[in-house]
Amino acid sequence: MAGDKNKERERRSYFRVDDIIPVVATPVHTINEKDREKIRTAACSRAFPMIDVSGAPEEGGSQQTPGSPDSGRLYDMMKEIKTRLDFLINHLMLEREGLSSTEKRPVNISACGIKLTITQPVKEKDIIELKLLLPTYPPVAVFAYGEVKRVTALDDQTYEVALEYINMGESVRNEFIQYTLNHQRDTIRRLRESGRNE
Repeated sequence: MAGDKNKERERRSYFRVDDIIPVVATPVHTINEKDREKIRTAACSRAFPMIDVSGAPEEGGSQQTPGSPDSGRLYDMMKEIKTRLDFLINHLMLEREGLSSTEKRPVNISACGIKLTITQPVKEKDIIELKLLLPTYPPVAVFAYGEVKRVTALDDQTYEVALEYINMGESVRNEFIQYTLNHQRDTIRRLRESGRNE
């Protein structure tokens, strides 16, 4: 009982933010409670920071080595090749997971759960596989599972669902925490700047 209250208090302590991000939400169809419980215990979350492909020069620029006049050019060429490979790897991974072509959708998101609209009918306790791209720098692709806590049928034959993440590891949760903190900080900064401009 006390453990449940502590868990609830911890969930409420996370920041929630509204944003529009690429999300793929796929219900995991299970037949019975036993199958659902297997997924709950086996499901795990993962986060993959996208490789920084900004191409910004590293501190000090090209490294010239005495006695090797071409080393600076070679270093620059290798760096260019690495940047292009990083870009291709990021693009292929996002494409494979359906995140490069998916439409962005409004979400309300925190480190403990997410609320979004889906087209498939679901019910409470159903499990949904999530793939999303957090717009951080560099972006972070997150793969997670969520249990449906609330469902509201909308007029346009879509469903607003509130999900609680299942088996989310601390490293993945920290990505959400950093994202929501940065998002709130940016929102406050924009509000202050717009207040000065009026």
